[in-house]
Amino acid sequence: MKRTPHILLMAAALLSFGSVGCSVFQEDGGGVTKGERDVSGKLSVALGGSAPGLETIVIDEPFTALEFENNDPDLFDLRVDGNSARILPRASGIGYVTPVVNGRARDPIEITIPPQRLIQILIGEARGELVREATTEPVAGGEVVTPGSVSVTGDAVAATIRNRINTINDGGRPSLFLADATDYESDPPLSYYDAVIEATNGSVYQFSPVQPGDPSHSVYLDAEAREDVDEELLIAYDQAALTAAAVFNGETEDPTGGAFAFYSPTPTQAALIQDALATGVKDLPAGCGTSDANFPALAPVQVLLLKDVAPSTAGQDIPSFVFVRSRADFEPAVVLE
Repeated sequence: MKRTPHILLMAAALLSFGSVGCSVFQEDGGGVTKGERDVSGKLSVALGGSAPGLETIVIDEPFTALEFENNDPDLFDLRVDGNSARILPRASGIGYVTPVVNGRARDPIEITIPPQRLIQILIGEARGELVREATTEPVAGGEVVTPGSVSVTGDAVAATIRNRINTINDGGRPSLFLADATDYESDPPLSYYDAVIEATNGSVYQFSPVQPGDPSHSVYLDAEAREDVDEELLIAYDQAALTAAAVFNGETEDPTGGAFAFYSPTPTQAALIQDALATGVKDLPAGCGTSDANFPALAPVQVLLLKDVAPSTAGQDIPSFVFVRSRADFEPAVVLE
């Protein structure tokens, strides 16, 4: 394992040793799974702005000379102040900063700047779950999301979007998900996310918050800049930034097993899904919220229930989201993982 210098990625939060990307989940007692990811040597920064401290590298050891080498100036600028360097993002991507302490280069710090549209759609689709699942710590005047905070539901929703991109890049066509082919290839990989998230044929939108007139549309638009986000949604925004970064850089493995769609079932739909799960039927029941006819090129399809995804409300067993993926002919129509 590489040696990690004494570096802070957030005020009073010393980096730990451990396997990067490892997540440990614990139940909070209210049906919501919480957890933290080891972010040693990593930093996630949003183009639309990050919470104070989350965009800063701090050297927390004595030194006589200190430099921060910006290995990717096309992605971000550095604002150095004493023993700290603040990341000022310019574009989405993955870059590195190398601290040079007393003339000795330390291991580079990985800087991930995810597509802002991915942050926006997470807030548009799953802001309530992001708030409930975020791991926070108190600060003067409130609380902040910890640098390693994990949202199980956010991971699954964002991975579904990434799965659409992977499906297209593995030989599919952008039109499979109503994405414009020219937009899709205009500036990869950023354009992959933008084109898939904002895909529409002019009347049907793949993600409802993108559609003008949708109740979540203004929330989606406001999340382009953190300063425009309502105060009560700042926890959701900051968690979305961390979630988007971990999916964008590949640190988050796909928890859905290849799902390419998700939806929030109504109580009636949830009951039908539960009955199908209990009986092990091969065909999705009519009225459950999806069908093979919705995805003919990817049929037969299967509804996936993820046990760690947050319920729709604290007092209900209805999942906030179920996921849709292709299945083999011999597999049941509904599974729980």
